[in-house]
Amino acid sequence: MKLTQQKYDEDKFEFTLQNDNNMTVKLLNYGATLEKILLPNSKGKLENIILSLDKPSDYDKERNYLGGSVGRVIGRIKDGLWQESNKKVHRFVLNENNKTHSHGGYEGIDTQIFSFQTQSNDDSCSVIFHLIDPNGHNNYPGNLDLTITYTLDNTDTLTYEVSASSDQTTLCNIANHVYFALDGPNTSIENNQLKINADNFLPLDKDHLPIGKENSVENSVFDFKKFAQIGPTINSNDPQIKQEDGLNHPFILNGNPAVELKSSDNTKYLKMTTTNPSIVVYTGNHFNHTNFTKNIGKYGGIALEAQYPPTNDIHLPDIVLTPDDQYYAKTTWNFTF
Repeated sequence: MKLTQQKYDEDKFEFTLQNDNNMTVKLLNYGATLEKILLPNSKGKLENIILSLDKPSDYDKERNYLGGSVGRVIGRIKDGLWQESNKKVHRFVLNENNKTHSHGGYEGIDTQIFSFQTQSNDDSCSVIFHLIDPNGHNNYPGNLDLTITYTLDNTDTLTYEVSASSDQTTLCNIANHVYFALDGPNTSIENNQLKINADNFLPLDKDHLPIGKENSVENSVFDFKKFAQIGPTINSNDPQIKQEDGLNHPFILNGNPAVELKSSDNTKYLKMTTTNPSIVVYTGNHFNHTNFTKNIGKYGGIALEAQYPPTNDIHLPDIVLTPDDQYYAKTTWNFTF
């Protein structure tokens, strides 16, 4: 195992983790970001299999969530409102179409600079990122004490762990927003094979919020209980797919493995597990080769966001974090190549 770090700006660092099989992971302390996952091909050459920007210094130039740790609340809060059990109402900035609070606000944790420490032994290496997100930041109550740990081991597994506590009742639902592109970053995901361990999904309204009732995936384009190509779903005439211009939907998980993904030539395989109850599958519907993501087009990658499912309930009961609680979530990505 090898772990190195390199300073690329005044307080920003890039970390390189490499295991004995030459699997290589690059991380940034800006946004506790997963920058690259590089797997050796049949000739031993390293190939990046997630969507990435050209260089580390690009990540703070434009917010695009690539590999970022998103929160305090990933996803959307209807009308930017949350009502506590004591009836107190919190109002968050409406940073999406002036209708919803999205991805933690204008300056979510994916835009913050984390402190860090590193650990390494013969079998694994880790980077432990830490942040105090202060009371009132993005209108969230409480000082959130947040730790995000990435660990690479010799089983070709990358583990992502999030733990947090707060000195006031607040909201917490944090997920990594990495986009997987197993065929390479310049190739559509349409021919990738996807399997999701879920019987139900949540349909969305026009503001991308769940309507409320779970729908069965049975006999629909949302049925990935067995491996199926992604293309026929995102190119279908299903009203939900047409509305979102692809997948952008929460799937309610049955258990683990939560998701499996294969490259079109079956040379790369991803198995994902999570302690979270759902996964939002987003197929990069908005990318169009512009600005700092000029190297990324529509359907260039697939995000598998492990989280508590979004809701239009003003009480947001599943993601309330009290001072007596500890938030913890764990996701693993295991690769065969």
